[in-house]
Amino acid sequence: MTSKERVRNVILHKYVDKVPADFDAVPHVQEKLIKHFGFSNIHQVKDKFEIDICDIGPDYIGPELKKYKIEGDDVTEDHLGHHVRNHWTGTEYNGLCCYYPFNNFTTVEEIENFSWSNPDHFDYESIKKQIDTNKDKAIIIGHEGPFQVATFLRETDKLFMDMALKPEFAHKIYNRLVEFELEYYERIFIAGDGQIDILRTHDDYGTQISTLFSLDMWREYFAENTKKLTDLAHKYGAFFMQHSCGAIRPVIPDLIKCGVDVLDPIQKVTGLDPQSLKDEFGTEIAFHGGIDTQGVLPFGSTSDVKNETKRFISILGEGSGYILCSSQGLGGDVPLENIEAMYSVPR
Repeated sequence: MTSKERVRNVILHKYVDKVPADFDAVPHVQEKLIKHFGFSNIHQVKDKFEIDICDIGPDYIGPELKKYKIEGDDVTEDHLGHHVRNHWTGTEYNGLCCYYPFNNFTTVEEIENFSWSNPDHFDYESIKKQIDTNKDKAIIIGHEGPFQVATFLRETDKLFMDMALKPEFAHKIYNRLVEFELEYYERIFIAGDGQIDILRTHDDYGTQISTLFSLDMWREYFAENTKKLTDLAHKYGAFFMQHSCGAIRPVIPDLIKCGVDVLDPIQKVTGLDPQSLKDEFGTEIAFHGGIDTQGVLPFGSTSDVKNETKRFISILGEGSGYILCSSQGLGGDVPLENIEAMYSVPR
């Protein structure tokens, strides 16, 4: 069974020869793993860990973006218009938003007149080449979704006030972002010629203990746009994976109604106990992630990591429907031996 077959079958809750695996790590950890194994690139690390999923995307070829420094940190303008400061924390580099282009906007007209990111500014011709070099892998595309990107364009406290008091303003931001995503992703799907397996968008709707806003507010601002994105993925024979950090259990039934096929990640937060998730939703949605990057991976022993990995495989992987991965991108505080331990567990 190829990786592509394995991943597609597991999402459909069909037989697989083993639980498929994914890999996500910050660049600093990727560099450490490459050096640790004496490899020359991250693809060799993924092959060693028997990773089934390959993340691809088009290169940006638009107008030159601003670059400058703040207190020695590199700052880069994103194609969406916000600025990201690359800051060393002591264990890894973190991207910190340091300029929000919508912060002083007060009218819908200002949003309409903004110089929005253009789907023409990407090289879709590179997609086929990336797929051709990873033919047996499950191909995944996607980046931050409309909510997450909106928090880069306008500070979160202002955005929440908009959602409560200026709904037309907030809707305009989210809907305009989805317009870009629908065209951008459709061009990738067309270039992929039926070989793209998963579209994943990243929108963090939760905290450690609850959602960031009410379920009614989620439905008002995000249900329709989520359905548009899932419909696009399904139109091209792909699955839709919703990434959302936090305690989002109340939203899961709505995600399923919107056509979401895979929920990512499964964190150690209120409401996301793997057994209860499997019992309630296990036949309706597949699960991705789960091995805890806040506790067991950075602070546990290799035995702790192996036992936790076995637990997730036995619970969420029962009868198919689970893709092994860490609950977040592996950070600089995770010992390399614990990463090896997670992927050494028989699947």
